[in-house]
Amino acid sequence: MEQIKNGILDYLKDNSFMEQGTVLKDSDSLTQNGIIDSIGLLELIDYICETYSIEIPEDMLTPENFDSLKGITDLITRLAK
Repeated sequence: MEQIKNGILDYLKDNSFMEQGTVLKDSDSLTQNGIIDSIGLLELIDYICETYSIEIPEDMLTPENFDSLKGITDLITRLAK
């Protein structure tokens, strides 16, 4: 799980409004902290699908699954099994 979380953090630092020195807690909101917007979210979903070779069902495209590092990491872990 740490490896997945670190991969998502690296992606966000390279492809979002997140500055390199920003420290995020696992439960911090990515949208409320201005790290990701709606277009960035779509790009993140594409990145996750390609990187982890998973397909995300429509019913799992919820704020709970994509607004924090914990939500994203938990979703990938569930789907990658």
